Amino acid sequence: MKSFQLTLAALVLGLAATSVVAEEIEDQQKFIDLVVGKKLVQGETWVKILKDGKVEGQGPKAGDISGTWEWKGRYYCRNINIEEVAMPRDCQVVTIDQDKVTFTHKEGIGVSVRWTIE
Repeated sequence: MKSFQLTLAALVLGLAATSVVAEEIEDQQKFIDLVVGKKLVQGETWVKILKDGKVEGQGPKAGDISGTWEWKGRYYCRNINIEEVAMPRDCQVVTIDQDKVTFTHKEGIGVSVRWTIE
């Protein structure tokens, strides 16, 4: 019986160690520490969220991405232009899972977009 309990405990601990759950970034300093200044890549598109409040990048057809960002409450809020077309202002929930960061539009109830941190 003791052998079974030890095996079960080892199995549970092993599963707990391998199952990674994305962590929500809830404050600006943590966002700056983990995401700001890094290149975020999704296919042929990349962006950088800069410490000075700017966003820069390039879309899949070499179209420029530019704009500004701020932290508001627990949300990353951005105003961006893609190929000179203004996108609606959007505040997003940000989660991180190792080298992946996910932005979920409309304060966490919209579409999620996942980027690889390089």
